Amino acid sequence: MKKNLFLLLIALAPLLSPACQKATQGNNTVQTDTLSRKLKYFQNPVISGDHADPSVTFKDGTYYFLSTKGNRIAIAKTNAMSQLNAATEKTVWTPPSNTDYSNDLWAPELHFMDGKWYIYFAAAKSGVNDSNRMFVLENGNADPTEGSWTFKGKIADPTNDQWAIDGSILTYNNKNYFIWSGWENDAEKYKQYIYISAMTNPWTLAGTRVKISTPTNDWERWEPTFLGAGVNEGPIALQKDSNSPLFVIFSASRYSSDNYCLGQIQLKANSDPAVAESWINKKQVFVKSEQNKVYGPGHNGFFTSTATGAKGGSAPEFWFIYHARNNPNEPNGARTSRMQPLSWNPDGSPNFGNAISIGVNIPSPIAEQ
Repeated sequence: MKKNLFLLLIALAPLLSPACQKATQGNNTVQTDTLSRKLKYFQNPVISGDHADPSVTFKDGTYYFLSTKGNRIAIAKTNAMSQLNAATEKTVWTPPSNTDYSNDLWAPELHFMDGKWYIYFAAAKSGVNDSNRMFVLENGNADPTEGSWTFKGKIADPTNDQWAIDGSILTYNNKNYFIWSGWENDAEKYKQYIYISAMTNPWTLAGTRVKISTPTNDWERWEPTFLGAGVNEGPIALQKDSNSPLFVIFSASRYSSDNYCLGQIQLKANSDPAVAESWINKKQVFVKSEQNKVYGPGHNGFFTSTATGAKGGSAPEFWFIYHARNNPNEPNGARTSRMQPLSWNPDGSPNFGNAISIGVNIPSPIAEQ
């Protein structure tokens, strides 16, 4: 569960960055500005300042980046993720005062469905602890940074409306499902599970929630210095292609722990995502690196980059973006956004590799070089 202490840090984080970047490796030096389309290398963090809970959406040649701001929702758009630091974040929606969604706006995600844009975000009632729920915004404009955002309301299981954060969309067999992190009940507060429900439309659940992941392993139960109730949060769907297994990647343990990490569960082939038993093969997949000074890596998103080869063929290159801290034992330290390539194992499962240090030259996504 997030803490209000981060909101001040986020609000004060630099939103604008220099329009010129430089990356070097050996004798290769590439300098670029906001109008350039090529950058051979980039370095993490990919955007300056505290950008917790990063999320990326790609559509029609443009990447849209969102992160937690606390009191508002902002979007940065770019045609090159390696140059995200040169993009300007534009505030697209600020909640009215004194509502159930005026405070603690966390982990917004942008999705395009049924010809419109939707933002899913967690928020709470000002001055009311543990009132966090999920809410939905809608925008019919082609560019989500323009037009107007309409508040569609809370998205929840009406038969069991509990504390909820980190909502996302899972699409399987052309059907949309809502996945999120939540509490079982107030008596078990602070223990977070992953839930799923089919959707009637982009702002309404079709049925009751189903629990598909419970934090039982030690790697899911780290607090900053000890084992606690357990946390599963930040679920997001991932699939290499339509012929490969479908996974939900989630963040495990308390976000303030150095041992915050990524785990995965896998959907059984030809099964119903809204049945708990359909989810198998839970395991830890991405962890801190003391050697590379990456602590608490988690809350990730995915995107692809595609370039056409000399013979005309093309294949997507997969990437993931996540937040982490630079120093150990700093539970309230800034969480910066980093990105690195994602590969695939022979069985179709993702291979996240090791967390890469900040300040290291990384080849840019293939279409941006």
